[in-house]
Amino acid sequence: MKYLVQQLRKYERTPLLVDETIDLSAPARENFSDRLLDLKPLHVTGEISYEKNDQISVSLKIEGVAVLPSARSFYPVQYSFEIQMDELYVQDQETLDAFAQTEQVFLIERNQLDLDAAILENIVTELPIAVYTDEELKEKPISGKGWKLIDEEDYVEPESGDHKETTQNLGDFFPDNDEDR
Repeated sequence: MKYLVQQLRKYERTPLLVDETIDLSAPARENFSDRLLDLKPLHVTGEISYEKNDQISVSLKIEGVAVLPSARSFYPVQYSFEIQMDELYVQDQETLDAFAQTEQVFLIERNQLDLDAAILENIVTELPIAVYTDEELKEKPISGKGWKLIDEEDYVEPESGDHKETTQNLGDFFPDNDEDR
């Protein structure tokens, strides 16, 4: 989804309505192969409007399926997502500098609005850090001698006295500092 700024100027009064299916699987695999195994075709809806002061406002809803590696086995996991992308684009550096550092404003390069790259970056930003296959989710929690993997809901904060026993043994690693024991 690439648009020349001249094309978008005619959407100053009424926004350009977007309802497209796009395929970004090749750039996704090329640029984010460590996080994404594949990206199915995306359904993109929303609007693009040319606003006063030569600013371009983009508001898109992106729906799709990303194929991610399982955090435990690296088997492919299909992850469905729906994200909202709201961004503002300006055409020159002076206008960009007028905005606060905390605002999401981007500079249009080469007089062309390239939404493919922006959409892909928004998707990667919203992906979860870890996903698991259905079989892995059904398995018993992993455990070992003196430890076990628990869910956040099952976590109980240890009492403050428990830490002293553990940290007292650290002095054994520093025999030169007898006065610190």
